[in-house]
Parts: sequence; structure tokens; C-alpha cells
Amino acid sequence: MLSFDEKRKIINGFAALEEKPVSMKRYNYHYPASKREKTVLVKHLHPNGNGFVYAPYLEESAKLDKEGYVNIYDVTEAELIQLIEQALTYMDSDGGAYQEGDTFVYQNDTGELLKLVFENKMWIVYAYDNVEAVFKSLDQAESYLADEGFFEEQE
Repeated sequence: MLSFDEKRKIINGFAALEEKPVSMKRYNYHYPASKREKTVLVKHLHPNGNGFVYAPYLEESAKLDKEGYVNIYDVTEAELIQLIEQALTYMDSDGGAYQEGDTFVYQNDTGELLKLVFENKMWIVYAYDNVEAVFKSLDQAESYLADEGFFEEQE
């Protein structure tokens, strides 16, 4: 396990991040150039080695808190660097090449239709006018639809 000082040195190695002290001797690291609403990339790095990296892009099986942060208590140096690099890439994007309201229609073998709509930087699956599911990424939404037997209609 990396110590607090080792983690702090690694995080401070990213020039784009700004270190800001918070309560109980903890530090947050802000990414002011973020194209997303969130600017805190690392939150609550504590002298006991605990802390969190913003990672809403990780698979749903990852242990994320309700705000989309993953715990870095027992990560390796390589894992910490990778998490920060991925978070920077994510925060540098504004949701991808999709525009608000982009809609795709999916159909199963029995002819049922579902709509996949890009809204508020999220992918929403609609059955008629009802929300069926909400996903943070297109890959997650498409995987869900495929698991349920739905495939994009070809024009």
C-alpha cells in the first residue's frame, strides 16, 4: 500500500491539478480545466492513506460511491496513475460526439421497440414514454440492451 506522502507526491506530479487543504488534514485536488460540472478529481486524501478518485466511467461493478468516486486506499502506484489519467481524459470530454436528444431505436425478435436517448450527458432507455434504465456511458447502455435481446434498428 502506498503511504499518504507517496500518494500525494504522485498526485502532485500532475501539473493540471490544484491541491487544496480541507478539514481533518485531508486534501482535495481540483481540475479547473474540466469540461464537466465536477472539478474535484481526487477528494479527501487523508494521512491514513484513504482517499477517492473521480471515476464514473468505470464499469458498474466497480465500488463507486454515490458521487462516482472510487476508493484508493490500497491501490498501487500504477493503478493510481492510471485512475488519474483516465479521470483527466473523462473530465476533458463533454460527453462525446453525441448531442442532446440524439435518439436510437432498438428492437427485439418479437418486434418490441425501445428508444435510447442522450439526455443530460446520460444515456436513457425508454419503453414508450417510461424510463426503463439510465447509464453513464453508451457502452453500458448498449450492453444492457443486447443482454435484454434488443438490437439497433437498421434503416
